[in-house]
Amino acid sequence: MSKILIIDDTPEYIEMLDDILHEYEIYAAKDGKKGIQLAEKILPHLILLDINMPEINGYEVCRRIKSNKILKNIPIIFLTANEGTNFEEIGFEVGAVDYISKPFNTPVLKARVSTHINLYKLQTNLEREVESSVKEIKKLNSEMTYLAASIAEMKSKETGQHLKRVSEISYMLAKYYGMDLQEAEKLKMASILHDIGKVAIPDSILNKPGPLDEQEWCLMKKHSELGYDMLRDSEFDLMKLASLIALEHHERWDGTGYPKGLKEEEISLVGRIVSVADVFDSLLDKRAYKEPWCEEDVREYFIQAEAKQFDPLINKILLENFETFLLIRKSLEEG
Repeated sequence: MSKILIIDDTPEYIEMLDDILHEYEIYAAKDGKKGIQLAEKILPHLILLDINMPEINGYEVCRRIKSNKILKNIPIIFLTANEGTNFEEIGFEVGAVDYISKPFNTPVLKARVSTHINLYKLQTNLEREVESSVKEIKKLNSEMTYLAASIAEMKSKETGQHLKRVSEISYMLAKYYGMDLQEAEKLKMASILHDIGKVAIPDSILNKPGPLDEQEWCLMKKHSELGYDMLRDSEFDLMKLASLIALEHHERWDGTGYPKGLKEEEISLVGRIVSVADVFDSLLDKRAYKEPWCEEDVREYFIQAEAKQFDPLINKILLENFETFLLIRKSLEEG
């Protein structure tokens, strides 16, 4: 049953409305402050609000309701015995959807109440459906991105957890750095595709148990540009971000990285962040060409690499929170 809240300081009008609108669940308050408190408790489908009340008039009550995050979408109909048009303009300006004059015309009252309750329910249902659809789309996009990236990982016989770990570590580095939360979320998703270009690298190179020779290393380094080429023409901002990460996550702060030899802040912030996350996880991971490093050796590597391979500030964030990042990584290890 739909709920209606009446806020009116005249008991006779409350009784009259209760009688006219008997098919609804009626709640009432005799002053604005109590009305707002009751509205937060019951979350009505409609509020019938008197304009002329002591202490807090109807206009101010309406303003407070419309500034309340929980209540702001609930439709408000003003009840008034005022004459003229100025009160109507003010009512609409503060957020009311309609007004009904006293004394009440019963058929008009019932029709307007029914209309606004139905509109509110329709709007609420549409918002829920949209929210649900957006969540499903985001979930699907996340799964599709992970599946696409997993192809490269499976090809190189590396654990798929590496993708998740780099993603989560990049996200936490970004947050510590001070990146906007929404941008950090985008980085988290886009970083999953950092090595997508490996799908075009021969298996014999990806899975070679020993060091690569010069020709093999030249081919391996091409995965950055290949990944960029795969993603750069997408219409989606997330894929464009992923293309930039794929291209730049092997660049080095001192300019000796690849593929372009970019230096310092010539490298995008997202590229610099994922570079740290990728190396941190890779050193601790078992690969075809190496055993996992111990934690202290990894820590020492980053101490020595500061201002050489990595952005000094991001490197500092990792070292100052080293144990935290180890815990994040361990929480995502395969059991």
